[in-house]
Amino acid sequence: MAITLETIVKLPTSRKILILAGLVAVIVGLYLYLIYWPNLDLLKKKKAEMGTLETQVRELRIVAANMKRFQAEAAKLREELQLAITQLPTSKEIPALLSNVSQLGKESGLEFLLFKPAPEVSREFYAEIPVEIRVKGTYHNVALFFDRVGRLPRIVNISEVSMDNAKETSGRWEINTACTATTFKFIEKSPEELAKEKEKKPVESKSKSKETPPKKP
Repeated sequence: MAITLETIVKLPTSRKILILAGLVAVIVGLYLYLIYWPNLDLLKKKKAEMGTLETQVRELRIVAANMKRFQAEAAKLREELQLAITQLPTSKEIPALLSNVSQLGKESGLEFLLFKPAPEVSREFYAEIPVEIRVKGTYHNVALFFDRVGRLPRIVNISEVSMDNAKETSGRWEINTACTATTFKFIEKSPEELAKEKEKKPVESKSKSKETPPKKP
């Protein structure tokens, strides 16, 4: 028996509801099978990408809001770096600086038992030059020596201080003091190294328009 629209119209209401429910189920099933499920992974991926982009946008907004502060901090750090570099002696100044440290010890009333420069320790743009020192004298003289070294225009750090063998001599107590005096030097690059760095920099375009120099009135 052929099913026509007229046949369906004459069916009881309960049958009509069942047929309608069946049609809806078929449509939903086709949608899930042909459209939703095949694109479910793509949808999840796009949602994840959207979340990442939203996070990046928030971070960029924070950076933009603090740009002036970041620029001010960067300028301050550049100034501090430049000041630190001016306090680093060059290779030619190291012997005179070490001689100055030794002379300050003698002027402070200390007797040098050891003054031994250790191998340099290279860093990015500077090198550490540690010197093993052992002196004999009163606690006051040692403190005076450390104070004078700290007042030098060049950076000299005193570390690893140890004191022992205290003895009374001529009515005063003398001690042996060991320490490490570390100075620093700026690593001067050779012309070859500077040339290599220059080659790495992008070559600026020479096709810039020439500005007409201002004329005197």
